[in-house]
Amino acid sequence: MAVPDARDGARSFVEGSYFTYLIPFATHFDIEKVLQRHGEGSSREKLDAVEQRDSLFFDETVDVHLVLRAPYVEEKTLRTYLRRIAITVEAQIVNAHTTDRDGHHPASEYIYNGTVADAVGEPLIIADEESEESDDSEEDDEGEGQEQHKEQRHVYVVWKVPVFLGRPRIRLQSPSAVLTAAASLKAFGPGEAGGPPNGGYMPSRIPSGLNLLDGFAHDPMLGGVKPRLSAQRVSRVAPVTQPRDQPRPIKGLQSLRLKIYPIVHTRVRFARPNTAPPSPAVIALLEVDFTPFFDCEAVLDKITLSVTDGTVEDLNDQEGMGLPLRCVAHDHVTFLYRLSPQQLDMITPSTRNSSRDLDIAISVMILVQPEGPNMCTPKLTMSWTTSLDFTLPVNPGFGQPMTQPIQRAHRPSQLSIGGGGDGLSLIAPSVSRPDALPSLEAAAAAARSVEASLPDFGITMTFSGPEEPVHAGEEFRWTVFVVNRSKLQDAPGNRDSTITPGGGGSAMARKLALRPIPKGRRRNDLRVVRPPSISGAAAGRSGTGPIADAVLDENVVHAMQRSSLVDATEVVCLSADVRVGPLAPNACAVVELRFLALKEGVVGIDMVQVTDLGSKEHVDIRELPVVVVRPRPKS
Repeated sequence: MAVPDARDGARSFVEGSYFTYLIPFATHFDIEKVLQRHGEGSSREKLDAVEQRDSLFFDETVDVHLVLRAPYVEEKTLRTYLRRIAITVEAQIVNAHTTDRDGHHPASEYIYNGTVADAVGEPLIIADEESEESDDSEEDDEGEGQEQHKEQRHVYVVWKVPVFLGRPRIRLQSPSAVLTAAASLKAFGPGEAGGPPNGGYMPSRIPSGLNLLDGFAHDPMLGGVKPRLSAQRVSRVAPVTQPRDQPRPIKGLQSLRLKIYPIVHTRVRFARPNTAPPSPAVIALLEVDFTPFFDCEAVLDKITLSVTDGTVEDLNDQEGMGLPLRCVAHDHVTFLYRLSPQQLDMITPSTRNSSRDLDIAISVMILVQPEGPNMCTPKLTMSWTTSLDFTLPVNPGFGQPMTQPIQRAHRPSQLSIGGGGDGLSLIAPSVSRPDALPSLEAAAAAARSVEASLPDFGITMTFSGPEEPVHAGEEFRWTVFVVNRSKLQDAPGNRDSTITPGGGGSAMARKLALRPIPKGRRRNDLRVVRPPSISGAAAGRSGTGPIADAVLDENVVHAMQRSSLVDATEVVCLSADVRVGPLAPNACAVVELRFLALKEGVVGIDMVQVTDLGSKEHVDIRELPVVVVRPRPKS
């Protein structure tokens, strides 16, 4: 028989408690000093005055302070309640609502789930020195209706839980970090101090209630059976609305929503040095790119690379590349490292165990507020592991730079050495070629018989857009800066000097033609071939004569209309054919391309085709400036 719960202390403790949490703005925040300050009001007012973070960063570990305000009780009783409190902390990344997806919930993903057991150290317990006036009001016994404020002391219990804000797998669209923490008071378990004995049932040798069937004990019709019915069995018992062992939630803050931004993007690329004899060493290019989502300085203070059974040599001995390195938004830094295995004689093409694990760790400090009492310097930590292959290439290219090595399907293409071609990959694109030119990989993938690759063409071009606003229906111009990077070489059998543009045709000077190509018909615009009529083919085989194909076939008409779509013209080129030259070696020239904007918004052209009129070679430039066309101002 269950014993009714007469312990109202736990119920009053839960009803009088409030649970909240905060993320202070200061990095090294000491909440104990804040709560123990004298002459600044109550503890509640001190907590409300704490400056908090308004935004967070990915790859950051933030300290979430969990604060429980409970009624003042004895320390022994408070310790008993604290052992029964269960606290959970969750962090979720939620995207913002998009206008093109009505009725769909924004994408979200949980990145952290922890409990109070993950807290740092023991909880901080501080009793409120000044009494607080509660908001509860009650009428007096005489019915006068006047509000009475009762003063009650509180105890503040604080936990500090570190939460790592990792990057989710979802695609980010104006993301926010939603932190949710909940606290509840668990019931006493059977056998615990203060809990119900014997699992909630009456112990033995306890007198029971009055027997209501005692009058039928001597009834001869029962054959000596003495029935028994305790009065406690038929007494009025209030129905149990919830199980006794269910935790009692403590009211408090629902959630904490803050904007979160990515600050640093990193990646690593590998290339083999062109050495003779070939070496299994690999050059690692670690790129660190800072995003535009912050307006302060960032300190890149630590980079660690380690290879299993290998050595790492730092090649960043130039001035200005030493750590710590101060960076700002839009900075792009590349670090070089030479990775080599320890046992060089064991790395052969037939070696099976030639793969290694490369561990990379990067630490960045964001100087949001580097000085003052509320110093805020969040620290970002990134670490990942990637595989590395030290296998020697089967066919290292020896001889001309144009030698094409044999590509192996089971090995990465960048590990095959093609003479001097791979050496160009170690040069930053911003140094070797301007941003307007397509990358080396794109040119090599689209190599054709009449199209020259970028290193062979020997021409550098830089496109500059207009600085003033561009309005619809108005003319704007691009400035093209052309440099002939060809070098003078002595042609064999000839005393005169000729120009050989990187192995291309020889000429004394370069004559170029620039032809802008606007965006036109889609690439998948193919003419649909109508299938022959089945009845006509059958009639032809039977000898009765051919029959025309069906012209009103719905599938054929729909496919032809769908494939005949043409994109609307955004920009009209007013300079259809621009000539440059003759351009001597190491000479430069400036030309202009005139356009007419027909559409508002972000517009551009498909490509600019540069043709050498002497050798008939051409290069398609696709990475071109984009132009924002604004509506014409109303007069």
